[in-house]
Amino acid sequence: MAGAVLVGDGLAGNDPLTRHELENLVDEQKGIAVGQDLLDPGPVQVLGRRQGALTLIPVQLSPDVVLPRLRGSFGREYHYAAETASTQLMLPADASHGAVAVAEHQTEGRGRLGRVWIDEPGAGLSFSVVLYPPPPVSRWPELTLVAARAVAAAIGERAAIDPPNDVLVDGRKAAGILAEASERVVVGIGVNVGTAPWPDAGHVDADRLDLLVAILAELERGYNHWVRD
Repeated sequence: MAGAVLVGDGLAGNDPLTRHELENLVDEQKGIAVGQDLLDPGPVQVLGRRQGALTLIPVQLSPDVVLPRLRGSFGREYHYAAETASTQLMLPADASHGAVAVAEHQTEGRGRLGRVWIDEPGAGLSFSVVLYPPPPVSRWPELTLVAARAVAAAIGERAAIDPPNDVLVDGRKAAGILAEASERVVVGIGVNVGTAPWPDAGHVDADRLDLLVAILAELERGYNHWVRD
């Protein structure tokens, strides 16, 4: 399952699994992929064992997990919450260009035209990015499409853009973009990862951390290209 680490059961909670033991557990579970970075002691949380079963614990996208993986400048200022009304409201007035707000769950997530965005707590991506684009302001609405292209590029060939602000996977909506402007632009991005939280929705089979890092890198690249145009 994407975005999760394996937690073993037949050891006491304070007995860490060795790398070899963890690799063996991964080998026994067909279809469960654990990234190499999750085999390092840092991100792996070890709990007790209960009757030989394995438990999947979602990896929280906290700063200590995300910041070492970033490829560019976007996200270096990083605001994180387990739960919030909306990541659009998490970014302070003095947030720097490229600052990011991430939440494991939004209680009042919004889409375009006031639509509700539903997420599965700890299973999707809900985040916002601050941009300070140059004038003219008349071009700023183009940033919605810039963000959509970044999400589609990070997802890969199965993704397609449904203008102006949706990203489809296999023909079903898996991601949405909400850009709100004042003296700055705050781009909100929601992606269904591993599960579809409403009927007929699409989703992305990916590691949440990998996908977040990829989207931020693509968004920074796309924004810089847009500025130069």
